Amino acid sequence: MRGLPLLLALAACAPRGGPKVAEAPLARRLLAVGRELGVDDAQDPDAAARALEQLAARARDALDRRGATPAVDVLNGVVFDDAAFRREVDDADLAFVLLPSVLRERRGSCVGLGTLYLALGELLHVPLRGVVVPGHFFVRADEGGRARNVELLRRGEEEPAPWYGARWPLPPTTVPTYDRALTDDEVLGVVEYDVGNDWRRRGRLPEARRALERAVAHFPALPEAEASLGSVLQLAGALDAAAVAYEAARKVEPELPGLGRNVRLLEDERRAR
Repeated sequence: MRGLPLLLALAACAPRGGPKVAEAPLARRLLAVGRELGVDDAQDPDAAARALEQLAARARDALDRRGATPAVDVLNGVVFDDAAFRREVDDADLAFVLLPSVLRERRGSCVGLGTLYLALGELLHVPLRGVVVPGHFFVRADEGGRARNVELLRRGEEEPAPWYGARWPLPPTTVPTYDRALTDDEVLGVVEYDVGNDWRRRGRLPEARRALERAVAHFPALPEAEASLGSVLQLAGALDAAAVAYEAARKVEPELPGLGRNVRLLEDERRAR
């Protein structure tokens, strides 16, 4: 409940005529995905939407006064300085992934802060796109035709491609997956992938399966999602379906870490039947 007083205060003073979530399809989906997947969260969805609108209104005021300052720098100031949002790199709890609780706690993982920026960008017409690399998510801005990486675990600093490559090396894939602008559906798939893995860790296999099936539907080129779905299906005893999911992951990234071991275990299980 750490951020609740601020959230209610922001929600109470949302101005008329400012940015509206009702006119922002991705923001609406990001606010709703946790509820749709059964994640327990007492957050009033209308309050979360109003809180996002108020944060966007503050950013709009700052953008109107920015002069020659790049829009991303303005957003960084509003989010990290004025509103005091913080990063979370140690706790994998979904409170730091899902947008309503990120707004409430003013704290997020790379996915949580990334989706916050994407929602703000949509509301403010600032061109931002999500980007995924193995194990990490960030945002890329279009600044007059120049691509700018926005590293939200470093308060929105710009980082060059080699910085990402050294930390999250890009494996070869058979289809474009990493280090590119994601569609809105693919961004939802990244969030659903995190939710599915959280349910899997908790042993909630039906919920994990549902989330990961949605992740695969929204982002079929993400091999980690297919592999995680395969592991859930394997744990649930759906061995033939698990084999299909593992094969889908292998087709995209043949050397996906851990995949070969899971396939060998699956083959042993199928032979033992």
